[in-house]
Parts: sequence; C-alpha cells; structure tokens
Amino acid sequence: MRVVLAAAAFCVYCAVFAGVSAWLSGVFKAHPGPAFLRLAASFSASAAAVLAATAVLTFVFGRFFCSFLCPFGLFQDAVSVLRAGKRGPGSDYAVLRYAVLGAVLGASVCGSAAGFLLVEPYSNFGRMAAFSSGAVVVFVLITAAAVWKKRLFCVSLCPVGTVLGCISRHSLFRMRIAGNCVKCGICAMKCPTGCIDAVTGTVDGERCILCMQCIDVCRTGALKYVPSFSREGMEPHPDQSRRRFIIKGAAVAAGAAAGAVIAKTAGGILGGRTSVTGVLPPGAGSIGRFASKCTSCQLCTVNCPSGIIVPARFGIGPVSVDLSKGSCLFSCNTCSRVCPTGAIRLLELEEKQRLRIASAVFNAGACIAFQEFQEGTRCGLCAKACPTGAFSLRSNGTPVFRKDRCIGCGACAAACAAKPRKFISGGVEVNAVVMEEIPEQTFAARESAPGV
Repeated sequence: MRVVLAAAAFCVYCAVFAGVSAWLSGVFKAHPGPAFLRLAASFSASAAAVLAATAVLTFVFGRFFCSFLCPFGLFQDAVSVLRAGKRGPGSDYAVLRYAVLGAVLGASVCGSAAGFLLVEPYSNFGRMAAFSSGAVVVFVLITAAAVWKKRLFCVSLCPVGTVLGCISRHSLFRMRIAGNCVKCGICAMKCPTGCIDAVTGTVDGERCILCMQCIDVCRTGALKYVPSFSREGMEPHPDQSRRRFIIKGAAVAAGAAAGAVIAKTAGGILGGRTSVTGVLPPGAGSIGRFASKCTSCQLCTVNCPSGIIVPARFGIGPVSVDLSKGSCLFSCNTCSRVCPTGAIRLLELEEKQRLRIASAVFNAGACIAFQEFQEGTRCGLCAKACPTGAFSLRSNGTPVFRKDRCIGCGACAAACAAKPRKFISGGVEVNAVVMEEIPEQTFAARESAPGV
C-alpha cells in the first residue's frame, strides 16, 4: 500500500512540474517546507493549518511524510535500486543535520530563504523535474548519495526531515523489535535511513520514516508497528542523555549564527542573479523582497502559459520575467496561484491587472506610423494589443502613449511590427517600443481601454 500511494504521489508531482495542469500545484502548498515559507512571507491561515496538521499527524503516526509524500525522498527510493547487494547500518549524522537546521532557521528569521533554496527537498526536486539550468548538479549529487547510502540526504541534510524527526521521536505509534528477534541484521541492512540497531534491538524513531521495508524482510516477524504504550516488543531505549542534548543544541546555535551571516550576504548575491532584465512576476514586489523569498522551485516557470518566467543563471536565485519571449497575459494570474511559498503574493485577477511590473518606453523615431506618416500608413497594432489603454491612436493614425496607464505587460512590444531602426547618433538600434525594468512594482491608473 505504501509503494502504491508513494508512486501515485510521485506521478502527481511529475505531472505538476511538467505543466500538465496548474490546479494540481495546490498539492505543494500542503507541504511543510513551502508552508513555513508562506507563513514567514506573510501570515497565512492555510499555511498555519498545514504545519499544525503535519505536526499532529507526525506525533500520532510517526515520520510518515518522508516515505509517503516527499517528492525528493521518493526520488531517492527510485534511484537507490541501482545499487545491488546489501547495505550496512547507516550512521547517525545528528550534529550535521541539526547544524543545517539551525542555519536554515537562522537565515529564515533574518528574512532570507537562501537555506531553503539550497537544501529544502521540494525546491530541489522542482529544479530537477523542471529540467532547469541548475538541475544537473543537484541530480548528480543526490543520485550518487542515494546509490551510496539510500536516504543519506534525509538523514544528514534535510531541515524538514529533522523537524519531523524530533516530533516522530515521541510519536504515539512507532516501530519496535519484539523478543523473538534472532539478531540476523537483515532489517538493518535493508533500512534506508540506518535507524535500526540489530545488536541492541532498537529502532531510532527520529530517523525512522515508516517505509516498512524491515517488516517485509524480517523472517521471524519480530518487527512491528505498534502503539508506544503497548508492551509488545522491546522498548525503543531512546538516547536522552544530557550530553547528546547539549551537542544538538550547540549544533543548532552554531548553525543559526551561520544562517544569520548567510542571510546578510545572500540578499545582494541572489538579488543580482535575476536573469535577463530584472523584471519580476506580478506580486513579487521589489527585487530585494523577492530574492529573500523565492526558492527557485520552478513551479511558476513550468506553469506560465506565455513561457516568459525564466530561471536565474544555473537555477540558483530568484526567477524573473523575460518579455522578449512574449507578454504577460492580462487575463492570467497563474504564477501567483501556483507559488507555494508566498514569494509571489497571491493576487486577484482585478488587482493583478493594475499591477505595473515594468515600463514601456515609446520611441516615435522608430515607429512605422510616424516614419511613413506622409504615405498615410496606419499601423495601430500597439493600441489594439494594449489591454489598459496606455496606447491610443490619434485621428491620423499615430499612437499616443500614456505612461500612467502602462502596467508593463509587454503586449505592445510583442505586437509591434516596426523593425529596429538606427539612430544617427552612435548608430544604436532602437525598437519602437522597449520594455524597461522598474525598481518596485506599483499600481497603474485604473482606466481601461474601450472594450476591455
């Protein structure tokens, strides 16, 4: 049942990142990583509900999310079959994973999503599934790690898994090893996270992801999934030593300090990695804000109907809008609906239709209507394409541009029939309409063109 459910979830994730249907992207808003970022971006009742529900279900059933629903974890399971033979018991990378958790939280508290961008499982899977420019490195590293030690990423780096593990350690239902265990060690060799100690007969509830593979291979039926208050099976003997608690706490503190430093330096670096023009999707706000919230999951890039949202260089950094590829559709707010982290603020269509994401610059010297005015040429394509009435036509057919109505959607530039003309001074080629970036998104005048 676990395999079937996990396979179904994995297919849905792949379909979402293939751009099959934007409405399916809502499943990622139910993931704890994006929900945490959405809550941090601006308070969201739905994000708070997702985090609360995940915590409660994990406390009751254990760390089921990593085995049933995490796309990055399911990918590792699929890749790990490439290595034949038995695997030995895994190591507990407690200090490393708590340091990573501290760094991610520290950066988040300081207003940066840089930590999530690098190690959050959902975002990394998104870059791979969307075949973004930065996916190759992630794919090679995670594939090598999974072939070597299966769920190594989950045990040593994943901040979401670390938090769920802390809760799962005290869950009401957990794996136990009964007294009829013969200590053959097969279960420990099969375990993808190395959480089983066959010698002492214990299962580390913090690392156990409830994959149930140990139950499947146990020849004596010693492994059972039972209530924590049940007397059946051995006690899990959790390590509650003061020394271990202090070490973990120190790792979190050190990681948090490092995360604060990352947050201070990452803003400028990531902000400078916006590709092409620096134009951002509607709802992103300023480049600084967007760079601190976007985890480059690529969900907006694959679902944009115009294909104008593009990844940053090498896929590391916030996405941006390339208006040379087309225009931002006036009747579309898909990117704000699919964004699971709140980096692109959710906008109602009416609000989005007033939001200025760029600015058009009109060059009459390159316009067909002005250049061939004596011949009576009437073009008017810019006025026909403009959805807000920023472009209108005089009685003689020449266009008039009102900048206060322009939202920078790029429809005029995409429709313009004029070829670039060279100005005499310097021989610089200039289009009739050029789209320029703006420092921060603002609202344009409300008045619309006739018939819009």
